[in-house]
Amino acid sequence: MERSLAMLRKTRSQTETSRAMRNFKMASKKKTPLKKKPIARKSAAKKPAPKKSSAKKPAGKKVAPKKTAARKGKAPARKAQRVAKRPALKRAAAPKKKAPAKVAAKSKLAEAPQALALAREVAAVAADKKATDILIIDTRARASSVGYDYLVIASGDSDRQLTAIQEGVDDLLKPRGKKAASVEASPDWVCATWDDGVIAHFFTPDRREQMDLEGLWSTAPRIS
Repeated sequence: MERSLAMLRKTRSQTETSRAMRNFKMASKKKTPLKKKPIARKSAAKKPAPKKSSAKKPAGKKVAPKKTAARKGKAPARKAQRVAKRPALKRAAAPKKKAPAKVAAKSKLAEAPQALALAREVAAVAADKKATDILIIDTRARASSVGYDYLVIASGDSDRQLTAIQEGVDDLLKPRGKKAASVEASPDWVCATWDDGVIAHFFTPDRREQMDLEGLWSTAPRIS
């Protein structure tokens, strides 16, 4: 009896397991088609999208060539107008005027005999006082701007020698009733001016090189 009960239990267990397996298979078969259907629907919905892009492309291509053709046709008309205007400008150009001849070069400098005589007397006094590098420069070409006709330059070794030259000129002109209009003195430079159109500079050698009046009047004529 016990063996028969055991066999019955085994057969029941086998039948239950076989039923469970069948139910599992049936359930799996029912679930698989449900998963495949939404995939098919999604792919079918995505297909019509590229058709819209293909319809838009030809519209853009047709508009572009029309504009370029219109521009190409207008370009030669502008070039023709520019070419036609260029000769008109050349004909309307006014002729060049000739530069007027320089009158100043031909005109003679005004003579100043009294100023030249005084400049030579100042140079002679400087020579008597043992001054060196005595020079007379003709500045009449710029007399209207500088205010004198002749410039006298001389060098002295010390301030005593420079004052001695100036005092010698004053002693020479006193009997004639003449006197320097202005005198400016320093240890290395004495400057004196006269109303006759003469100015004199008495320098020490270092100061004379520093002022370089000869270079300033390099183009003016020298009086011997």
